[in-house]
Amino acid sequence: MTNAPDIAQWILDAIHKEKTVYQEAIVPRIAETFGDEWVYTNENGHPAINRDVLKSMRKLRDASVAWNREERCWSVVDAS
Repeated sequence: MTNAPDIAQWILDAIHKEKTVYQEAIVPRIAETFGDEWVYTNENGHPAINRDVLKSMRKLRDASVAWNREERCWSVVDAS
């Protein structure tokens, strides 16, 4: 059975692999891979990720990944 930490790790793996992941692009991938119960449309009409998954991401995420609120994407931070 899939749980929020598993999906959070899957998203973080995608971020590290792809370097930048936009929320609107990852939401359909989450729904397709794990089911519609892990995504929703927020009050602004934007595709969104289940809050338990986001909480798990915050716990698992380290300084190598940053959220860009304006672009609504996660990116790998260049440490150089």
